[in-house]
Amino acid sequence: MGFSDLKNALKKIDKSLKDKHKEKQQSGNEEQQNLAKPSNNSEPAPQQDTNFNGSDDIFVAPIATSEPPDCFKRVDHAQKPEGCDFNDNSEPIQTNNFYNNLTLDDQTFPIWTLPYSLWLTKDPGQDSGMAFNHTDANQKVYGPEPDANPAQFYFNPPKIKSFVISGVGFTPENVELRLSDHNKASVTGKLQTKDSGQNHIRLPLVQGMGFITAEYKGIQPVIASQVGFQSFQKKSDKNGVVKYKALLFNQIVWSVYVTGDTSVNLELKDPNHIVGNKQGNGTIIQIARGESKHYDSTSGAYPTACHISASVNSKDKKRCQYKLTYDVQGKSENGTTLLWCLPHQYEVLAASISSRKTDLELDSPTKGVMKAFKTNEFVMEESDLPVDISWEPWSSLKSFSGKALYSDNALSLIKQAAEKDVQQDVVGMANIDSMYTSGKILDKFAYITYVCHFILKDKELTDTILPKIKQAIEIFSHNKQIFPLVYDKSWKGLISSAEPGADFGNSNYNDHHFHYGYHIHAIALVAKVDEDLGGNWLHDTNNNVLNYAITLVRDIANPSRQDKYFPESRAFDWFHGHSFAHGIFPSGDGKDEESSSEDYHFAHGMKLFAIVTKDADMEARANLMLAIMKRSMNKYMLFKDDNKIQPKNFIKNKVAGITFENKLDYATYFGRGQIGDEWIHGIHMIPITPISSYIRDEEFVKEEWDQKLASLIDHITDGWKGILMLNYALHDPRKAWDWFSSNDDPALIDNGMSRTWTLAYIAGVGGAN
Repeated sequence: MGFSDLKNALKKIDKSLKDKHKEKQQSGNEEQQNLAKPSNNSEPAPQQDTNFNGSDDIFVAPIATSEPPDCFKRVDHAQKPEGCDFNDNSEPIQTNNFYNNLTLDDQTFPIWTLPYSLWLTKDPGQDSGMAFNHTDANQKVYGPEPDANPAQFYFNPPKIKSFVISGVGFTPENVELRLSDHNKASVTGKLQTKDSGQNHIRLPLVQGMGFITAEYKGIQPVIASQVGFQSFQKKSDKNGVVKYKALLFNQIVWSVYVTGDTSVNLELKDPNHIVGNKQGNGTIIQIARGESKHYDSTSGAYPTACHISASVNSKDKKRCQYKLTYDVQGKSENGTTLLWCLPHQYEVLAASISSRKTDLELDSPTKGVMKAFKTNEFVMEESDLPVDISWEPWSSLKSFSGKALYSDNALSLIKQAAEKDVQQDVVGMANIDSMYTSGKILDKFAYITYVCHFILKDKELTDTILPKIKQAIEIFSHNKQIFPLVYDKSWKGLISSAEPGADFGNSNYNDHHFHYGYHIHAIALVAKVDEDLGGNWLHDTNNNVLNYAITLVRDIANPSRQDKYFPESRAFDWFHGHSFAHGIFPSGDGKDEESSSEDYHFAHGMKLFAIVTKDADMEARANLMLAIMKRSMNKYMLFKDDNKIQPKNFIKNKVAGITFENKLDYATYFGRGQIGDEWIHGIHMIPITPISSYIRDEEFVKEEWDQKLASLIDHITDGWKGILMLNYALHDPRKAWDWFSSNDDPALIDNGMSRTWTLAYIAGVGGAN
């Protein structure tokens, strides 16, 4: 996506949000008020518990802890993190995760901890502080034709101020938000006034947190609501917990708890304000939607941080248990806090966690119904890690034998394509002003190299292409490309030296896993060939390839807080189950991603790099990411006809288009297509590699083809036709082979794919006789 397209799209999105930002009173019923509705979703049986051996945690050891190589110039980013401490000794600040909006612009763009949305509000003439809300699925706004099936997009009404956490003396002019304790899944916010000194309101912001929690120190509490309070009653006062019930004018019930310093009494001052009778000194106020005994028993305890850990727990390495462990403060009657999880999580929960499920459910903005558990951790197990999918063509088709096999006829045609492809100017094509496009070019020729050596076993062809691809990669490993990479000391990351408007926003942390994933994948392929030939190219310090690739991986997927030079897991979100591509551009609908396929391509490239560097933990992390992506993407981004997560009037799109935290938009940032909507589908396909069929199974590919693509394919005259036809091999490799074997028009091949690899893949999975 071009930056101008990105900028225009963001403006369009934010304009649509403002147009719809008209707060309305909404009718409710007892089910909405009390929240405890029975689940109608069928679920697989919970996973049996497996002993989690912390010493085998694949996240413990960092990839590296040294400074990034000297070839990357040190810079201070032009866009500084708002509300944060940043210097050489400060902790890395997340750029692509749920709380990043709070570090951008005026800090007032919303964030989604799920199921709640929060934002700093400083609207003139209104209460200032941390506002929050929850929206039901029936509040979704569909457009541009509301009654269309499928709708092009839907979003949830933003910034309805059900509550505002505030204090006496807070004004739009003096309120400040400071952020600290930066983790992937959590951050600590402190609300204060410019003259409040050490007095503040502490707000732990954690993905999946059951309550909105505010700890008051030296501040007199004010709980405001723009929706308004119809009634506010004290319900109980026992065992150090004071409970209140708030009914808003939209007929939604919320529970309010006070623990810690309970000498602060909350009283309804007017229809829009609840005020404490004095300053809080360790007064903890917790608010949750609905009224339930489960809130009662877990109030007083609250998460302050969340950490990921995982352990492979089967000999075949196909089973991996992963854990989200929450740091919890305070005390509750139950002994735990309350946490919410998403559908792709709760269907693989360990039995011990599944047994802690409550009857509480709330809708998430874009990922279906969330369920609440009385627990301080989530333990989940994926049992189908793609350990056997690596270099060779692979398919999930039942007809695939499990090993790529080639007839003499297929090898002859592949060789004809390779003889042309190896003659191209690899260096000239790759040495351009885009990390993304250059990565696609490098990966294309790396696959050609792999095919020449391992599939064709042709020494002459390999000797022709291998020096070229090595030379092209070394331009980047020596950081001598047109726009060299630099190390940003402000956010702590590796970025392009180009302006933010260039290279799809790389310098503002857009799409790093897409861009760098191609480079990492290419390096792994070339290293595999070189190693098989007895070479030491990857480890030769003169070409710096190993250091270069390691630094790229650290930027995207650093697993450990011991690495002080990069944030943990910049791209992949262990709570959502996929990555976010959107960097440090504020957005009214939160972070987004438009290419599911380039997301799992980065994980596959990381896996191949781990294999050539013999890093077992990295390989296991990549396999775990891929298994989680398979589950989450087929619920939230790729829609079979029987999808139970997305709205019924959106499923017929078959793909999400752009997945935001608060919105799905059947679109791309660069257009819809030459003929119809083929770009929207194609961006969820590229590139086709051995891992593609693991994510995109035969049933989905057939449905997408029959319902969306078959009517377009004969009319497409550009490179997207080749992408769609290669993807068709995931369902019918014979027909895909027939088309590619009789069509060699280069205009129908995308610049990131080659005829050599295309034919090798299709033939390898059974397309050729």
